[in-house]
Order: sequence, then C-alpha cells, then structure tokens
Amino acid sequence: MNIFEKIYLFFYLKKKFKAIKNQKKLPFPVISIGNINMGGTGKTPFTIALAKEALQRGYETIILTRGYRGKIRGPLFVTKENSAEDVGDEPLLMAEEGLKVVKSIDRYKGGIYAIEKLNLSSSNRVLFILDDGFQHWQLYRNMDIILVDGMSDKPFGNYHLLPFGSLRSPLTELFDGDLIFITKKRNESLYKKFIELGLKKICFAPFKIEGIRNYEGRRIEPEGQKVFAFAGIGSFESFINCLRELNLKIGAYRKFIDHKRYSEGLLKKIYRMSKAFDLIITTKKDFIKIKDKASIFGDKLCYLDISIEISKEDFEEIFQKI
Repeated sequence: MNIFEKIYLFFYLKKKFKAIKNQKKLPFPVISIGNINMGGTGKTPFTIALAKEALQRGYETIILTRGYRGKIRGPLFVTKENSAEDVGDEPLLMAEEGLKVVKSIDRYKGGIYAIEKLNLSSSNRVLFILDDGFQHWQLYRNMDIILVDGMSDKPFGNYHLLPFGSLRSPLTELFDGDLIFITKKRNESLYKKFIELGLKKICFAPFKIEGIRNYEGRRIEPEGQKVFAFAGIGSFESFINCLRELNLKIGAYRKFIDHKRYSEGLLKKIYRMSKAFDLIITTKKDFIKIKDKASIFGDKLCYLDISIEISKEDFEEIFQKI
C-alpha cells in the first residue's frame, strides 16, 4: 500500500467511525445493497429484483437513493415524469419499474419523508432498500448485501484502494457483508477463491437477458443483424458480452463514462457514426436519458433489456434475516 492509499484509508476510516458513532435508525428494517469497488456490479437490477420480491411478500417497499448526479437534493418521490438530469438515471430506471423510490442526499431524512408521506405506522409491514449503501454508514441497516461482478476477470481491479485502484473499501470489508452475491454469471472460480479466503455466505445472481426492445418498448428479434452499440455504464464489457450472447454482429461501439449526459449534438454524432448499421443498441439506463430525443435515430434505436435472477432459497435467506 503506497502513501496515497494510506491517506485514503485514513480518511475513509475516520469518516466511517464518525458516521457510525452518530448513526441514525429508521423504525423499519433496512437492507443495504452495495459493493466495495468502483464499476458496475448490477446494483440497480438487483435492487429492482429484491424490491419486487418484497412487494410480493406483502412489504410496503421503499428504495432510498442519493440519485448520483441528479441536481435535486430531495427528499422527493421519483416518478416517471422526472428527468434523469434532476433525479439521476438509476432512480428513474427503478421508478419506471413501478417501484417507490425516494431520492435524498440524506437517506435517513428520505426514510422519514417516506414514512410521513405514506402515513406509515407500526401496523404496516415496511422494508427500506438502501441503494448503493455499503459506504453510507450514517443510516443503520439490518443487513448488508455486497455484490461482486462475476463477469469480470478482475472484479477488484489491481486490488489497490483509490486513487491507484478501483477499491472504494478495503478488501477485508467483504467479511462485513451479511451476504455476498456474485452477479452477472455463475463464476465458480471466484466462488472457490472466496471460500478459500474464509467467506461463507456466498450466493449467485446471474443476469437474465430479456432481449432487445425498440424505442416503443416492443420486443424485437434482431439476431444476425449488424449493430452499433453505445453506453455510459460502469461495466461496458458486460453490456457487450450480453449482446454477443444474442448472436448480434457488433460492427462498432462507443464507450462513455458511467452516468454520461448526452447532449443533442453528441447524439447526432453517434447517429452519424452508426449510419452504416442496421440497429443502434444501448442500455435501458442510457435509453431513459435520451428517449425524448429518440427521433434523432429514426426507428433504429433499441435497448438491451436485462434482469437479475435470485433463487428462491437466497430470497428466503434474505427475508429470514430481517
């Protein structure tokens, strides 16, 4: 560990100690979904899957999120009418699934806001899901679920802390998770490594590719067509791998930073780059940010629709613990 990592770790632990010392607790159970490194691990589809299961089990389910890069601080309930610029792309994506999502920089205040607005009391069966919450120690959680990218050859990068690596938390904090889910694919090799490390509560949550949908949300069958792909997500390689599983001919692609904001000028540039291709495919997370400008692409624009699979046994494990 070099001097800069040591400085990062010092301030990380200082912030954690102070936050836990002043930690606040909501009057209902809280499950945190998070990871220990930068990059996409499937937190949003996992949160959606867990929230839908909780609803089926009779919980009044509320997702608490900071809404990264959203201009509004909150607290507020995110609706389909909000823009990604105001509330963030991931909260909007979750709201599009019909889920109750509260955006608030202060997640505790967001929870209290939801309780008051929905008139919730001890007679209600309520569950809060803390989106990207592993490093948000200010709010007490009943369970920490840590996600690890099973599709990546190097899920923890070079094993260094920021700024020299991708680790947001020390690798040892994997032991603080109540459950660890290897996401995107059943990576048996990674599972064995975790067992060798002494981690015991390890589960799988692979991607389920639902298919390709056009700009109207209708399922299409583009197998064999030549496509241009673009996305601004944490794990671009996962997106490309999913497209390959659908037997699409990826003629070219363009990778952008996570949570990319697309100007009209950039979208027109993407269209010019993709003129020679049959389809233009992006992620649903990117699509919701540009759907009001979809006319730029004519009828070529589509998005990859994916979900995440959690077994009945693993759902039971989660809900028994709360």
